[in-house]
Amino acid sequence: MASPLKKIGFHANGKPRAWLKSLVFDAQLAPRSLFKPWIWPKAGDIHPAFRSWLRLALQNPAPSSLNDWPLRRQRIVDQKTLGSAGTLRIVCTRATTFVAHALETHGHALGFAVHIEHDMPEDFPEDLYLVICPQMFSRLPPSEKRIVFQMEQSVHPRWFTPEYLNILYNSVAVFDYSVQNIQFLTQQGIPADMIFHVPLSPVPNYPGAEFSSALTGSESVNACDVLFYGDLKNKRRQAFLKVLSEHFDVRAERSLYGQDLWRAMAHAKVVVNIHYYENALLESTRICECLSLGARVISEAATDQDQHADWEDLVVFTPINDAQAMVQAIHQCLRQTPLATPSLSDRAFRLGPSMEAAFRTLNLLVHR
Repeated sequence: MASPLKKIGFHANGKPRAWLKSLVFDAQLAPRSLFKPWIWPKAGDIHPAFRSWLRLALQNPAPSSLNDWPLRRQRIVDQKTLGSAGTLRIVCTRATTFVAHALETHGHALGFAVHIEHDMPEDFPEDLYLVICPQMFSRLPPSEKRIVFQMEQSVHPRWFTPEYLNILYNSVAVFDYSVQNIQFLTQQGIPADMIFHVPLSPVPNYPGAEFSSALTGSESVNACDVLFYGDLKNKRRQAFLKVLSEHFDVRAERSLYGQDLWRAMAHAKVVVNIHYYENALLESTRICECLSLGARVISEAATDQDQHADWEDLVVFTPINDAQAMVQAIHQCLRQTPLATPSLSDRAFRLGPSMEAAFRTLNLLVHR
């Protein structure tokens, strides 16, 4: 196929463009009768132009003759071959570092030697890898060593592409923070026995809390009433922030991580959480990170509000789509003298037991 024509019909990653895909294949990815002799000849192979993409797509999520992973995974579980795993490498994006630290805490408690990386290693010598947001990496550990933490919101399933579902399906296990997400994944064909509910919670003694505490009250040119951090390319959030800016000194940041984030949070009186989608699940990663750093959080309520009862009392929630209610909540918070701060001491959260149950179910601890 000539290069100019290939660019018209295919993306750089080899995936056919939407018009070509719909022209050549039906909804089940079977070649339409007109194209079948060319795409899938009698010899049984696939035309080279579609081979890599179609083989990947057909692995998701149902077993096929091109994918022996379901049998290999079952063998790993049955033979308890992961029972002697001693090293765990957590690979995450910078935006999900908090989740990695939470998992690290409980991984250490279970006896694993845990390390966190933001870049995918060149090779994979460790016993086990836990990849947070695996779709963000171009390379992944081999299936037999790979657990993935799924963090997209199923309220908008456009993120769950065949390629992404394929990554989830071809892993030893899938962790997910949301019951609603898990229901959605099983409907997409991911086996229920490989999905584990690992809800997020605040982390007492979080590494950044001491840093933030030392900065609190110090002078800073970046001090503000209200801090928001997250994706700002969203009209809904922009509208909310415009209203808040009419009443308060608001700082909105798109890319803050590590000590830069801790410093900004220490100099903000309130951190607000505004949903990306109107019908969103609660952004529990952001909220739990803020609580772990000692921040005061005001958030829109969410469609899965009942899933966070064990730490819901630490957050002020306002009705969905009601920017004025959030304004009033912020005013009320700022009138408190001194400002109330959430206390995580002596609180028991769900992540630890859920994490342990997930590992035990996977037979990772049977020989420990």
